[in-house]
Amino acid sequence: MREIPEQTRQVACAAFPHGSLAMRVRESVGTVFADAEFADLFAKRGHPALSPAFLAMVSVLQYTEGLTDRQAADAVRGRLDWKYCLSLELTDSGFDASVLSEFRSRLVTGEHTDRLLSRVLEVLAAHDLLGPGSRQRTDATHVVADLRLLNRLELVVETMRATLEALAAAAPGWLAAHTRLDWWDRYARRASDYRLPQVLPARDELFRTVGQDGLRLLESAYGDYAPDWLREIPAVQVLRQVWVQQYVRDPDGRPRARESKDLPPGSVSIGSPYDAEARYGIKRGMAWRGYKAHFTETCRADRPRLIVHVGTTEASRADVETTAARHTALEAAGLKPDQELVDAAYVSIDHILTAQRHGIELTGPLPPDSGWQARDPDAFDRTHFAIDFDNQHVTCPNGKQSRYWREAHSRDGLPIVQVTFRLPDCTPCPDRARCTRSERNARAMTFRPREQFEAQQRIRADQATDEWKERYALRAGVEGTMAQASSRCGIHRARYRGLARTHLQHVLTAIALNFVRTDAWLTGIPLASAWTSRLTRLHATLAATL
Repeated sequence: MREIPEQTRQVACAAFPHGSLAMRVRESVGTVFADAEFADLFAKRGHPALSPAFLAMVSVLQYTEGLTDRQAADAVRGRLDWKYCLSLELTDSGFDASVLSEFRSRLVTGEHTDRLLSRVLEVLAAHDLLGPGSRQRTDATHVVADLRLLNRLELVVETMRATLEALAAAAPGWLAAHTRLDWWDRYARRASDYRLPQVLPARDELFRTVGQDGLRLLESAYGDYAPDWLREIPAVQVLRQVWVQQYVRDPDGRPRARESKDLPPGSVSIGSPYDAEARYGIKRGMAWRGYKAHFTETCRADRPRLIVHVGTTEASRADVETTAARHTALEAAGLKPDQELVDAAYVSIDHILTAQRHGIELTGPLPPDSGWQARDPDAFDRTHFAIDFDNQHVTCPNGKQSRYWREAHSRDGLPIVQVTFRLPDCTPCPDRARCTRSERNARAMTFRPREQFEAQQRIRADQATDEWKERYALRAGVEGTMAQASSRCGIHRARYRGLARTHLQHVLTAIALNFVRTDAWLTGIPLASAWTSRLTRLHATLAATL
């Protein structure tokens, strides 16, 4: 960006004698983005090309205040502190709000999203506000997709209508030649349930009719005489996927609805034709359709707490599956932590060991033994057995050795060891009720190989100590990041549709929070304490007086 015009500097400083966030960011970190690094983000045609560095900074300022595109464009035209930050003349008339949407499309298409965060972290590191090592903490939160939840009938009708709309724009001549007359009325309006039949037989008949219409359209689109590019239209591909998930063919070739038990799981099912990547997720009793946002932040006492990694996944994807990719990205960026604090959803013994090999101590509550014996204090759990990995046998508390040792893999593909004891040893045993609930079979055990098993035992013992609990208590601070992202940037609801665009929203949110926190750190604003309700504070006061 160019230097701040003198007239803009004088008027802005007079209007904001103590500065504002936008002005202080410009003064503290200077020019963040450069056109030379984002030259491929210039608009190619249709209108004068605005600087991508300029538009990137506008997008970040937009997120620091939670503005819409129109509000951000108005702020560029009318706010002195934004003109100061963006080096604009007072007479600059700004741009149309649609430019921001087009700029985001170029970011997503070229996969430049993560470059924005990387550039900001480089600038902050150059100002000694960020460094490698120390501790980091990670957490995830739910993100509801920007769509309306549809029942099965609404889904197929709206998917068919959306496909016809897309074809009407992309191939109107072809569509006119392959459309039936009754389609014009059936798919002319959005599929709202109150407009659809209310009687069950009529709804079933409509479901079959829509299935036949969609099948006819797909057969035409994938026919020998259809243009090859026609089947590459995203709406056509979504139609094909929805029909596979919702219909099966009768022996006569006619489509009929799948039974509920044959429907695909929420991890792959499409819930709306307008965001085919949004998935169904459930966590701690809360269900939603959309995505997850994963934020990793530093937690050094002598530096601002900055977000150094952002991940966006489908809502159905397990948190622990993101661990390896996150560590690889942090190591590549030179921001690998010495210790990462996470909750139980990010922890498995295999990921802990893998992180250790990369020099990262992954710290989180390792799930306890799930067997009923571990929950019964009078029962014999695995800790009561002596496992000899060298000779491949297990000795029970009464001195009996196992007869069967087999190395196998679990349903998730993890290596395990399966052990079974002798029935003649277990049947007359006086402690049988403390060992197994089976009336006929001998005691059987399943556990991980030596490296994983010994690490499990060591970590579970460590987690019971006060020292580990005190060290792990620092992770709780990441909840404040999620609260700040929600209140300032609306992180819990997707602004855009699709995984890539939602990830862009999360990256811009992270950059905005980094600027807010950097400004607070440099101006000496202390961290806010945990919020408590007035009723709780009153109760504490009354309790103290008694």
